[in-house]
Amino acid sequence: MRYALRFRPLAGGEYLLPLPQTLPGQEVGEVFLSHKPLEVYEAQGNLLARFALEEGEALEARFRLRTTPLQAKPSWREALLREPPEAWPGILAHRGHRVERALGFLLSGKPHAWYLVDGLPLDPLLFQALRENPALLLPLGVAPDPRSYLGGHEGKRLLLLKTPWPGEEDPLWGELRSLGLDPLPPARALAFLSLGASALGLSTGPWPYLPYLALLALRQGPALKDLLRQSPRHALESLLFHAFALSVTTEVRPELGLAYLGLLFWNRTRPPWREGPHLG
Repeated sequence: MRYALRFRPLAGGEYLLPLPQTLPGQEVGEVFLSHKPLEVYEAQGNLLARFALEEGEALEARFRLRTTPLQAKPSWREALLREPPEAWPGILAHRGHRVERALGFLLSGKPHAWYLVDGLPLDPLLFQALRENPALLLPLGVAPDPRSYLGGHEGKRLLLLKTPWPGEEDPLWGELRSLGLDPLPPARALAFLSLGASALGLSTGPWPYLPYLALLALRQGPALKDLLRQSPRHALESLLFHAFALSVTTEVRPELGLAYLGLLFWNRTRPPWREGPHLG
């Protein structure tokens, strides 16, 4: 897949930006910059470029990206589960591990920050979030075990900048987007337009909704199957929604809608998901 990073400065001047590079879990190639950098150099494992930009002048970096999951099981992994996630970086640093900040993007386009412990990813934020809602990353086509974020990740992210910890830095790049044609957004728009028309009494039938379901099955099917094993109630929430949506285009089944709303409320008010006694 090809992606583009985009940066638009609020004021003119020189800006130092991290460039995408090949690292464990990501292979980068065919990098194209819309502006010629003043200089490019490596520092602390980062590939950095300095640009002179005018106010509002857009800079774009285009590149080919192939990502793979990292599933390491370091010795410190299980010991952390007895401690609060917000304390993990400090605990590991105190034990003599090299702890760094990692900044980049999830491939959904959302900026994201995590840690590197002796070079291995540690993501307390997603660990906690996925315990609350294991379906959180279903749109990316993954439904990982939260423990995969203790020394690994899901393979749907781009690492741009490593910095010493503690410390707060921003990756500066404001946007990550895919350059490939994605049929899912227009299929989704057509599907929800058909739902709106059906709700207004115009008979569309299920046909405008079915291409959207087919694309979802291709992208999310394996992840939904994993989610069904890990947390059936969260997988059922997604299935009930689409079952009710299909009924709207044919013969409305209010009980499906009520079941979906009830399960949605139940999942959001239940205690964090637990998959075993070791998760507390």
